[in-house]
Amino acid sequence: MKRVQMPPFLLHFFLLSLLPSKATTSSSGTQAEALITWKNSFYFYYYYSRSSLDSWSLANLNNLCNWTAIVCHSNTKTVSKIDLSNLEIVATLTDFNFTPFLNLTHFNLGQNYFGGPIPSAIGNLTRLTILDLGNNLFEQEIPAEIGLLTELKHLSFYNNSLNGTIPYQLSNLQKVQFLHLGKNHLKTSNWSKFSGMHSLTYLDLHRNVIHSEFPEFIFECQHLTFLDLSQNWFTGQILEPVFTKLGKLEYLNLADNLFQGPLPSHFPKLKHLHLARNNFSGQIPTTIGHCTDLTHLSLASNFLSGELPQSLSNLNSILQLDFSDNVFTGPILPSVISNWSLVVHLNLRGNSFSGNIPSELGQLINLNYLGLDSNDFGGQLPIQIGNLNLLYRLNVSRNHLTGAIPRSNGNFAQVCISICPITI
Repeated sequence: MKRVQMPPFLLHFFLLSLLPSKATTSSSGTQAEALITWKNSFYFYYYYSRSSLDSWSLANLNNLCNWTAIVCHSNTKTVSKIDLSNLEIVATLTDFNFTPFLNLTHFNLGQNYFGGPIPSAIGNLTRLTILDLGNNLFEQEIPAEIGLLTELKHLSFYNNSLNGTIPYQLSNLQKVQFLHLGKNHLKTSNWSKFSGMHSLTYLDLHRNVIHSEFPEFIFECQHLTFLDLSQNWFTGQILEPVFTKLGKLEYLNLADNLFQGPLPSHFPKLKHLHLARNNFSGQIPTTIGHCTDLTHLSLASNFLSGELPQSLSNLNSILQLDFSDNVFTGPILPSVISNWSLVVHLNLRGNSFSGNIPSELGQLINLNYLGLDSNDFGGQLPIQIGNLNLLYRLNVSRNHLTGAIPRSNGNFAQVCISICPITI
């Protein structure tokens, strides 16, 4: 039989017509099947949540781009985003096939019940810009392969049960802006292997078991506006570079650690400064008064001493002040508190403040809480305190006060009598 040979130009156009269509169908079909297989391993914490992924079915195989929680690339019609957040899913990532999703840019499993390890295969998703596995039950170590996701801008492992050291490969993520590792069981890393992450603006390591001095790589993250290292075992002194190099910081939380020594003398234009429950000592530096944008300042439960500096009067945006449980002395100068008209929470308890309680406190009309107990105040409670109509809690016990509780235009007198006995 004579063989019929197709002309070369016809063969060329025939192959061109087949290949793109076949590749697209195969890719989207493979993705759909992989998602259905993964879904079959899901349980749902609440029964009514089961219907949320009804569109993920074999009957709907050719409609992948309209599935719940799925977004497709406009050109290839393949998956670019998977967002399963807040669906009460009980599952693991070990049942997820990463291979068909190498072009994924967003992967969000936040606020679910995903458990087990984070597979090292996640490092194959090298086009990811957002990876959020926060608020789940993930265990074991953070895989070093996360460092391969160099396009990441947002990475969250917040509130899981991850342990082991923080892999230094995370500092390969030079485009990451948001990094949240808080509320896990992560241990000290070899910070010397970390490089500065120059795009980083948000870094949260709070509530882990990190035992080290202040990580020096953070000094090189000079675009940081938010830094939370609280509830760890950090030790040593806070050196000036923390503030001189991190000049863009607005939020700094170092509370509940073992930091010691004096407070730095230089501060950036912070809005939140939380240094409570450490071992800081010495006086409050007068330069803290340069932070005129401060709205929250907590220095509670340290060994700070001396009088409150006059420069604190510059904090005219302050909403919450907590100086409790230190060894501060001297009177509360009216000129110090005169500009705190916005403050709603003022706690001076557990010190050795003396003299009379200044009547100017009655001008702080937004106060909700005023703690003056366990000091050496004497004299009478000023009648101007009765002007604080928004005050719901006042404690002046364990002082040397005399006289009567002043009348109040609001509910203050009743609340005060019930919780704040004073010597008359």
